[in-house]
Amino acid sequence: MGTAAGIAIVPTLENEMLKVQCAEVRFRQFEYGQFLLILIGAGVLASAAFADVVEPKTLAVADFEFKDTPGEVRDQTAEHEARLKAFGVALQDGLSGNQKIDLVALPCQAERCTIKDPGLVDLSKRARTASAKYLLIGQMHKMSTLVGWVKFAVLDLNNNKPVCDRYLTYRGDTDEAWHRAAEFTARDIEKHCIP
Repeated sequence: MGTAAGIAIVPTLENEMLKVQCAEVRFRQFEYGQFLLILIGAGVLASAAFADVVEPKTLAVADFEFKDTPGEVRDQTAEHEARLKAFGVALQDGLSGNQKIDLVALPCQAERCTIKDPGLVDLSKRARTASAKYLLIGQMHKMSTLVGWVKFAVLDLNNNKPVCDRYLTYRGDTDEAWHRAAEFTARDIEKHCIP
């Protein structure tokens, strides 16, 4: 039995019950606090997990143009047309593997769907009709039998401005060289042109 300021505290059943009830209330508050912290932590983790989930950007890919300036004697028109088509397929295959990009088809009536035919204004309208947010346009330019350029731009259709405008070079005028150029172009677009 102790005294506090001259008053004797006698342990009674009521005092012990009050102490037990106070301890239970503090324990429940502690449990509620822990539960609240767990909920907050789970919310933070869930928001971080969903922050990494980005809705893919819809991209329409126009056919690339081809320009041949070396002035070679042998007519290579058929070879270059076949390579240009294969380039387009390889480029779209490369881009379709990216989860940040959702490719949409351009509804073109003609065999080609380029910036020259039907033209940039019409391509932009068709891309918007296909629900694209971005439009990829470009040109392959054969400078010589050894060197070629890939010139392309990704246009933001909401504000009609380029997101990127790039020149890449490639070596060789073979099927393999054009295929490698398409793969590299796809990687470059993923890295530099898709916001």
